[in-house]
Amino acid sequence: MAEYQTYWNSKQETLSAKEYRVVQEKAFLNELDYVWKNSAFYLQKFTETGLELNDIKGLDDLHKPPFTEKTELRDSQINHPPLGSHAIVPLEKVSRVYSTSGTTDRPTYIGLTQHDIKIWRESASRALWTGGFRPKSIVPLIVAPYLIADSYTDAIENIGATCLPTGVGATDRLIGAFQNIGANALLATSSFPMHFARSLKKRGIEPESLGLKIILAGGEPGASIPAIRHKVEETFGCIFLEMMGNGDMAGEIWSECRHKRGMHFVAQGIVQPEIINPGTGEPLEIREGTQGELIYTSLERECMPLIRFRTRDHVVVTQTDCECGRTGFGIRCIGRTDDMLIVQGVNVYPSAVRDVVSSLVPNTTGAIEIQLDKQPPEGWEPPIHIKVEHGQGTDDLLKLKQKAEALIREKLIFRADVELVAPNSLPKFEYKAKLVRKLYEEKS
Repeated sequence: MAEYQTYWNSKQETLSAKEYRVVQEKAFLNELDYVWKNSAFYLQKFTETGLELNDIKGLDDLHKPPFTEKTELRDSQINHPPLGSHAIVPLEKVSRVYSTSGTTDRPTYIGLTQHDIKIWRESASRALWTGGFRPKSIVPLIVAPYLIADSYTDAIENIGATCLPTGVGATDRLIGAFQNIGANALLATSSFPMHFARSLKKRGIEPESLGLKIILAGGEPGASIPAIRHKVEETFGCIFLEMMGNGDMAGEIWSECRHKRGMHFVAQGIVQPEIINPGTGEPLEIREGTQGELIYTSLERECMPLIRFRTRDHVVVTQTDCECGRTGFGIRCIGRTDDMLIVQGVNVYPSAVRDVVSSLVPNTTGAIEIQLDKQPPEGWEPPIHIKVEHGQGTDDLLKLKQKAEALIREKLIFRADVELVAPNSLPKFEYKAKLVRKLYEEKS
């Protein structure tokens, strides 16, 4: 007899295609009715496009509502503080608020009610269980709880595992969690394990000696790249899998099983995924080999329901039938359809970097160029090289460099290596400034 059940939520994770359609469609129509009656944000959007509630009979009509863009959510909160016109419930019903970096001094805020927290916890629990976490797992938490929009702590405890917060950058505490407490599992970004391995070897510790059984990577693509996966698994003697979510939609939505054929969709009844052609917006059929941009519609969100939210995640469908028995189709994230960077799990918008640098005018001109020497995810490893034009007559360049780096760290939560260059030395563009320069493409 198996020690543990195969699935966290067998009913949802093994739905037949027909059952899945029924579950998703019923939840979609309920959520749409809730949004229509309560959301000033969507009432305006639907009115502007001439959409009526009766125009949408089911999932076959999901293509009819307009897309929701991240910039719209940001503008909504600026114009209707604190949480925006897309927040339906009053603030006194909001139990948790996450904040993310934005293109202005004001972050983007994500509000959750107790119901939303429960739903996020369920989705994340499915994801952790799919990835192999069990009640016997002891998990050091190297990200600060609630710093990023996820449900790690909630889900670890919900599945009966042990959560051991160690904090960001606390390498010795992390090592102690393995050597003293017997930690055997890890949540991390895909780039973290090899950084950790180098730190261990500097201390004379062999990574395999920790007894690490499984690493679940999220926050950035990379764990599914064969060379990276092989290196991590060989170094630690563990299994290296990946999972993925979206801070605006749900902390964890996808997770890879041990067959390593892509991340399963595990948010049945919680999120409705679509894949579109990012250029035309046309919905694409979910079948093996399909590539496009992920779109999400919330199905049971109370505070901030979102309809057809554009994630800008570029994915490929890897399978629609897995040996593990889960029926959620599988994907890999192969990049972004925009220029957003993901630095150690933190979303970094180039325009946000420019805005931070512009706050230092006249000591800077506001012009920047983010330079990536290597292809992501390796190219997203900090410090990120950023060229910044200093202002005319600026004398103490070292002080300006340090100030710019500190401000970026404070506002956008990542480390930068700022290179100050002369005014008007960076390329100028007539239409839209190109803030990211991919040097690795130029070399090839």
